[in-house]
Amino acid sequence: MSLEITERLAIENLLNRYCHCADYDPPESMRELFTADAVFEIPAMSIRCEGIDNIIAFFRSSREVNAGARHVISNVLIEGEGRAANSSAYLQVIQTHGEGNSIAAVGRYVDQLHRDAGGWRLKHRTVVIG
Repeated sequence: MSLEITERLAIENLLNRYCHCADYDPPESMRELFTADAVFEIPAMSIRCEGIDNIIAFFRSSREVNAGARHVISNVLIEGEGRAANSSAYLQVIQTHGEGNSIAAVGRYVDQLHRDAGGWRLKHRTVVIG
């Protein structure tokens, strides 16, 4: 049986919350979005973080280097059944500057998700650049 609309909306909300957390919230907020054993990777940059503590450390250092980044997603596709789902979303990272904005990166998020007692969480996120 495929996912109910409420499950799809919960997953879409999770994906949107990730963008907000990546840009504005303390890096520790990622703990609410990922499973404890999650993997976050950006193969084009040779980045692979295993486990939530390593993911938080990545976002802590990334925020220092990329202040002003704004993550924007669109064209979200979600498929799943029961407690497991996969999603894909187009990604734009907009870098805000004092005098203007520029697109810093485009790509896709490719996700494996898991639903536990606390709701949907990212279990594996691959950021595909390009």
